[in-house]
Amino acid sequence: MVIHESHYWKAPLVRAAGWLNLLRVNDKNSEAALARAEREIFIGFYAIRKLLSTFKLSESTKQLKYEIEWFPGKPGRAVDYFNRSEIDELFDLNQKSVETRDIGFLCNQVVHSFIFIITLGEKGELEGFFLTSDTMRYRRLYFVSIGSVLHAFRTVGKDYPSKQSLKRNEETGQWEAFDGEP
Repeated sequence: MVIHESHYWKAPLVRAAGWLNLLRVNDKNSEAALARAEREIFIGFYAIRKLLSTFKLSESTKQLKYEIEWFPGKPGRAVDYFNRSEIDELFDLNQKSVETRDIGFLCNQVVHSFIFIITLGEKGELEGFFLTSDTMRYRRLYFVSIGSVLHAFRTVGKDYPSKQSLKRNEETGQWEAFDGEP
């Protein structure tokens, strides 16, 4: 699929960031609010993933990096469809590590998530979410903060490059973009 006009992909990211930032989950709205939050996050990261393969973003945006917490899988634990919400039984939540990953990795983890669990603060605000992809589910459980999500959505949603240079890669034959001179 080709994205001809990126505004229709970017503007919803900014709106989603605003909504996610203001969201407060309570007893009256919990099911609908959490379902919408999940949908906004999934569709947002899918949109970013599609935009990353275009010339509609600056190279600096395409290279965004985020610090993501992760927890190792417990040995001998099978992560499956029926137990995937029992993250404290499947992963060692006392052994937190942090790694830096690019935005493309984050998009792929969300799009291919096998576990996806939203976490809330004391006042019902989104704190972030735990997730792991279908291929990483035995090794690592990631935690992505809502701050990283908001930053990614707003940065991509407001990125309209005014100048790029293109150069064909001699090895691959594909065009590559540069924010400045190649």
